[in-house]
Amino acid sequence: MTAYALCLFSFCICFAAARRHLWAGFLATLAVGYLYGIVRANIPQAASHFIFDTGALGLYIALIMRTYSPVQKYKVRKLMPWVLCLTAWPTLLFFVPMQNPLIQLVGLRGQIFFLPFLLIGAQLERDDANKIAVSIAVLNTILLVFALLELKLGISRFYPSNVAVDDIIYISAVRLRTGDYVTRIPATFTSSAAYGGNMLASLPFLLGALAQERQVRWRRNLLLAGTGVSAVGVFLAASRSEAVILFSLFLIFGFMTFWRRLRNMPWGGWLALLLGLAWLVYSVPRLQRFAELEDTSYVASRIGYSVNGTFLQLMKDYPLGNGLGGGGTSMPSFLQSKLKNPVGMENEYARIMLEEGVPGLALWLAFIVWALTRPVPRRSEPLYVGRWLARVLCTISFATAPMGLGMLTAIPQTASLLVLCGWFASPQVVSVRRRARQQAEDLTERSEAVPQGA
Repeated sequence: MTAYALCLFSFCICFAAARRHLWAGFLATLAVGYLYGIVRANIPQAASHFIFDTGALGLYIALIMRTYSPVQKYKVRKLMPWVLCLTAWPTLLFFVPMQNPLIQLVGLRGQIFFLPFLLIGAQLERDDANKIAVSIAVLNTILLVFALLELKLGISRFYPSNVAVDDIIYISAVRLRTGDYVTRIPATFTSSAAYGGNMLASLPFLLGALAQERQVRWRRNLLLAGTGVSAVGVFLAASRSEAVILFSLFLIFGFMTFWRRLRNMPWGGWLALLLGLAWLVYSVPRLQRFAELEDTSYVASRIGYSVNGTFLQLMKDYPLGNGLGGGGTSMPSFLQSKLKNPVGMENEYARIMLEEGVPGLALWLAFIVWALTRPVPRRSEPLYVGRWLARVLCTISFATAPMGLGMLTAIPQTASLLVLCGWFASPQVVSVRRRARQQAEDLTERSEAVPQGA
C-alpha cells in the first residue's frame, strides 16, 4: 500500500505544480526522479517501479489541459512532427506480437514515454530557465548531503542489499590508484552513473543562469554553490566519461564568458570555485578515478567492447527488431522471466535497433541530425550561453551513446536531456509584451548603474 500511496502522491504533486507553471511541473517531476532510486530500494514493492511514471503522467495530463499562447504553439511546431513520428513507429510495433504483451508494454514505455519532454523544453522562456536553475541548485545541494552521509556511514544504511533492485550499486566498486577498493556513490539515484549523469544534465541551466548579466548577489552565490556541488557529485560518482564531459563544459563555459566579456560575471567566485575543486580532487584519492584515462589501451578496449562488428551482425539478424522490450530495455524483476529470446548489446543505438528495427534506428538518427543542425543561438539572446551548453551536452551524449545503455530510458536523466534538446532546438521567440518588459528592465539597470553624483 505504501508504494501505491507514493504513486498517487507523485501524480498529484506533479499535476498540481504543472497546472500553476510549466517550469514548476518539470521541477516537481525532476524532484520525484531524484528520489526514485532510494525510495524504490527501500520499498521493494512492484508499484514502487512506477513512482516516477505516475508523476510524469500527472505532468503530461496537466500540460494537455493548459492553454498555450501563439508564441508557445509556434515554438513547438517544428518539433511536433518528430515527436509524433518517434511515437507512432514503436506504437505500431506494439501490435506485432513478438514478445509477451507486458514485456512489449514496458518496451513501448522505454521508447516513447520521455518524448513529451522535448515539447516542454521547447516552451521554456528566460524566466522559466532561471527558476529551474535556482531550484536545481537547491536540489543538488541536498543530494550532496545524502552523498556525504553515504560516504561517512556506508551505502548499506541507505540502500538495503536487494539483488533485484540495487545490485548494480554494490557490484560497481572500483580500484583506486592507491590500491584501495571503494564503492561509487549513488546519492539518491538508482546507480552512481545516474547520479553523475544527472549532475551533468543540470549544468547548462546552472551555468546559463550564472552567465546572465542581471543576477542579484544571493542568486549568483547559490548558482555558484550549485555548480560546485554538482561537480563534486560527478567526481563522487567516479565515472571517467562523465568527468571528461564535466571538464569540457567548464572549459567551454569559461571560454564563452571570457569571449563575451560579461560585465556581471562573478569572476572572483568562479576562479575560487575552480581552485577549490582542484584542491579537493587533488587531496581526495577517491575523486581521481578519471586519471585512469591515461591508460589508452584500456580506453580503446572499453570502447571496442561496445562499438564493434557485432552491431552490424545484429542489424542483419534482426532488421525489424526482436520486439519491444527484447533488445535491452531494463525490465522489472517480476517480468524478466517472461522475456523471449533475450538479446542485447551495451550500446544505446543497438538497443533502439533491436527493439524498433532498422527503420526505428534510422528515424532516431534522422531526428538527432536535425536537432544538432538547428540554427545556433544569437549572441544577443540572454540565454545564449545556457542554450549553447545544452547543445554541447546533448551532442556529447548522442555521440557517446554507443558506449553504454540508458541515454533514452534513464530516470530522470533522460527527461532532463530531452528538455535540453527541445530547449536549444526550438526557435527562441519573445512576445511583444515580454520584449517591452525586458527593455524596461535594461533601462532600469543602466540607470541604477549611473553614479548618483553624475
